[in-house]
Amino acid sequence: MRITRVLSIGLALVHLASATDPWDQAKEMLRQAVKRTDPIGESIKGEGSHWEHRDAALYIPMDYYQEEEERRYVLFWNEKSTEWQRTVYNLLVESSNEYDNAEATYALAQLHLWGDYDFPHNKTLAFKYADKFNNLTRWTNSSILFDLAVMHSTGLFGEIPVEPLKAVLCYQRAASLGDIRAKNALAYKYYTGSNVPRDCNRALLLYREIADEIRESFTDEEWNVYFPYVESFDVRIPDFSDGLLGKGISLMTLSTKRMASARPDITSSFLTRMNGGQIILNFGSGSNGAAFANDDDESDDRLVDIYYTAWDEYRGTYTKNRNCDAARRLLEVTFTAYDSQVPYMDNLQRFFYARCLDLLGHIYFTGEAQESQNIALAEKYLKRSIEVIGKSSSVRCRSNIDLGLINQYVYGNETEAIRYYKRMGSSQSNDGTVEFQLSKLSKKYPTLHLGDPFALMQTAYLRGHSPSVYEFAVMTEQSINNRYSCEDTTYLLKRFVEENEVIMAPQLKIAYGELLRGNAEVALWAYAQAAEQGFEAAQVSAAYILYQLPFNFEDPPRTIPERKLMAISYYIRAFKQDNVDAGVVAGNIFYDMGNHTKAMSMYQSASLKFSPQAIWNLGYMYEHGLGTDVDFHLAKRYYDQVLEHNPKHYLSVKLSVLKLRLKSWLTWLTGGRLKYGTIEEDDRTSSMAESWFSKLTSSFKKAGRENSGLPRDSESSRESRTTAAQEQQQQQQQQQESDDDSIWDTLESFGLQLEDLMTIGFVLFIFLFSLVIRTLAARRGWNVRNNGMRIQINGQRPRGNFDIQVFAI
Repeated sequence: MRITRVLSIGLALVHLASATDPWDQAKEMLRQAVKRTDPIGESIKGEGSHWEHRDAALYIPMDYYQEEEERRYVLFWNEKSTEWQRTVYNLLVESSNEYDNAEATYALAQLHLWGDYDFPHNKTLAFKYADKFNNLTRWTNSSILFDLAVMHSTGLFGEIPVEPLKAVLCYQRAASLGDIRAKNALAYKYYTGSNVPRDCNRALLLYREIADEIRESFTDEEWNVYFPYVESFDVRIPDFSDGLLGKGISLMTLSTKRMASARPDITSSFLTRMNGGQIILNFGSGSNGAAFANDDDESDDRLVDIYYTAWDEYRGTYTKNRNCDAARRLLEVTFTAYDSQVPYMDNLQRFFYARCLDLLGHIYFTGEAQESQNIALAEKYLKRSIEVIGKSSSVRCRSNIDLGLINQYVYGNETEAIRYYKRMGSSQSNDGTVEFQLSKLSKKYPTLHLGDPFALMQTAYLRGHSPSVYEFAVMTEQSINNRYSCEDTTYLLKRFVEENEVIMAPQLKIAYGELLRGNAEVALWAYAQAAEQGFEAAQVSAAYILYQLPFNFEDPPRTIPERKLMAISYYIRAFKQDNVDAGVVAGNIFYDMGNHTKAMSMYQSASLKFSPQAIWNLGYMYEHGLGTDVDFHLAKRYYDQVLEHNPKHYLSVKLSVLKLRLKSWLTWLTGGRLKYGTIEEDDRTSSMAESWFSKLTSSFKKAGRENSGLPRDSESSRESRTTAAQEQQQQQQQQQESDDDSIWDTLESFGLQLEDLMTIGFVLFIFLFSLVIRTLAARRGWNVRNNGMRIQINGQRPRGNFDIQVFAI
């Protein structure tokens, strides 16, 4: 008995020794694997001297089915998963479920949220493990609290209930633990009054705290001399296809600032401004153009191609990572090959060669292509750039800015720096750096009369200089202009915070990369995190993934109601941040859902911001009585207002007004029974207004009886006949209504509306009229021209003159 007990204890100890937490094993396997590859294409060497990159291919499915997402998840584990993935996942699940390992639980939550290590995205499991990790850590991890706040705020787009109060609690807890994203989300909520009482002062305090933290992340040299370049991915997805409403209709400026450069039109107004408009527009066409001679005709404009290729390498594009060293090497080769040919260059060649030298000098000045600055080489190329362009063009070279900075901060020669700064004036090459520096110098040396420091800093901020936004906000908060505004200061600090997306929203780059990889749901989660912080472009992008408006003659997207409502919410938030197009799209979604009242409300709000599309839509709503009563006069007024804001819609507006007049005439002719393609239900009663013909006929009949001399009917006989007539009339009316219903139902089943019938009838009328006129002309010998072509009259001498013009719209 004792031996058996000892054996049992020993087996138990062996079992405990073997049943250890597998987290360490899983952790080591994850460490050795690639978490996520960068889908943004690297520069690749193409043929010749050009550098090429692949185009962006963004595919976003319009339809969304939860069943389809579940099927894909099951399919992955059954057919597509690797042995490594199955092993790691099983180890993580075992560690989390059996040992309550917080690290394994957190890893599972991130795997399902972001699709790390090529695991499939799964919102339900992501929330399960995130919530479990939060409980295991007793609400002490700010990162997971921020994730949970976004989950509760969005409901994971239909996976869990939307609970705004829980979201606010998670944001507050995460912010108290120091999460800068949670602070930003709370500041945005207080600034806009989203799910919390609007409090500008509290929003200002939060934004100021975040802005100060961002300011402290930069050195004084970076802040004052050369602010780090940001590869921005704060872009609206629809802007890759001409905006939310399409080309020529969208009001918003496109956010796609880093598209691959296209060669400019050498006859553009910008280029013809050089040298007083007197420039040579053909490369190598001067007297010494042989210096650029080449058997290849395409090499004539090589300097243009070199500059824009180097510029794309320096700043990076949406499909190519930034490569300053590649830009430097290309520009150095250009300097070696072309500098001796400057005397033989025409003005346009000098302009682009000078820009090449300017960019090369800037790269050496900032030290972006190497480990440190090289001031000597920077000065060499910057001064050479000014020499090349100075004698042949009135366009100011940006090299003056960098030379001013070198003299001010490297040599301490502020007088020479001011001279360089003043050379730039109001040049388009000035990004606000000049006014930023002059504002500081004016404050330091008021006797130089360089200008009002506050006004100079304001100009720098308006030109888009990021440090100037912060400095101007501080000056505004300090009421330097003797006028303090909480709203203005909060707006400025919010703008500064959002411009530093590398710190505040690095997931924007991840989102775009996941779209390139075809993972729209992962991209949606990333955009949602930025959207909750108040990034307007991220709000539009998230809404666009959730619900895309169909094109004409296309069925609306098939998706769940929760995603539609969330898309509307994001579009409305963007609209409140002055994205007028987003308000129109929100109204369009309401319209597709059949909620005409809310659609009209959105159109009215957007029309107050002068959106021609919203004004047009209001005219359509009043024309057809959608969300309001039919009012042709008000519809015409809105249609006419479109021309006040966009004269390009002249033809479409005039045709719509013409159609409106025809419908108004037809409505009057039928006594109000026919309206926008159907017979109104309210008019199908015994009290329905009679047509003008029926009224006229009945009045003649009554007058005929009174004047015929026949004896009048008795009261009872009249009442009986009246009752019988009314019953007969009701029966006839009901029969007519039934016939009308069947006729209109049949027409509508073929997709025909009143406007279609009117158009068909008008075309038939023109055809018959033309046929009759031609027949009469042939018989009577009239001189008839059809669309300018004379109809032959069998040798007869023509009499009269008719010119028939038939055209199609």
